[in-house]
Amino acid sequence: MKHPIFHSATLKLTAWYTLILLFISLLFSFIVFQISTHELGRSYRPPRPGETLLNLYDETDDFQTWREHRVAESRSRILGQLVLFNLVVLSSGAIGSYILARRTLQPVEDALESQTRFSSDAAHELRTPLTIMQSEIEVGLRDKKATKQSHASLLQSNLDEVGHMRTLTDRLLLLANNHDIALGPTSLEAVAIEAVNHTIPLAQAKRISIENKAGAITVVGNTASLTDAVVILLDNAIKYSPAKSTVSLTTSVKGKHAELRVVDTGSGIPAKDLPHIFDRFYRADTSRSAQNVAGHGLGLSIAKQIVAAHHGRIVARPNAKGKGTTFTITLPLA
Repeated sequence: MKHPIFHSATLKLTAWYTLILLFISLLFSFIVFQISTHELGRSYRPPRPGETLLNLYDETDDFQTWREHRVAESRSRILGQLVLFNLVVLSSGAIGSYILARRTLQPVEDALESQTRFSSDAAHELRTPLTIMQSEIEVGLRDKKATKQSHASLLQSNLDEVGHMRTLTDRLLLLANNHDIALGPTSLEAVAIEAVNHTIPLAQAKRISIENKAGAITVVGNTASLTDAVVILLDNAIKYSPAKSTVSLTTSVKGKHAELRVVDTGSGIPAKDLPHIFDRFYRADTSRSAQNVAGHGLGLSIAKQIVAAHHGRIVARPNAKGKGTTFTITLPLA
């Protein structure tokens, strides 16, 4: 347990589990002891007329004294065995309770840790443009020889940073609101057309062509949300592809699932970064980030969350020829 509060909660939960188990064990032992005592009293009966009981009790003692002695001995043995049984239950139960308590609280701790890390990363991402804006404004205020052109440049720079913050907050809201999506029959062809239309301006700016080969396949999904996911993949592919290259979008059917693929011919993703590219705020620090592509490291995380809400999965693999990356979304057919 990384957080002290969870260590304390684990110990408390362990104590409660152990107490409950001990209570059940003691109740069981009490019932067993009472039944055994009752049966012992019935088993040691006095001899019937004419019946000879050899070696059962000393003839110098009366039967009642002998009976009480034997019952007391048997009760002591049973009581000792029950005490030993409860000690075993207590020790093993405490260990088992601790393990169970840790497993019970682990998902809660993981969720809290993820939320804390997410909040910290979001605060850092928001602080960066705010710091830039503050520095530029302070410099502008100190500059007594500032012209209208420099003021206009300052305002434009601040406006750009505001745009970056708005994009970030929009994506943070998208992350928060993509858990419950209304699903129904959705055409991947329509999703692909809408996504391509959204990204054409960005592609044209880099003279990149988008080949849309999506077929008329119907899946269980939500058109708006799936369009957001495909836009993110196309946007990512265009940003990291060289000018005058091609980004392709294709679909196919495999068994009871449909696959939608976005293929680029960019610099590719290093093998060490592939397991982390869907993490929030993660950005590869090698050749891809060296291209100075603007971003917050949230896009692929949002795409993954959207696909997960559709009971699908998304994976990224390097292209067979070693140039670029293929993102594949798998969704259940309608």
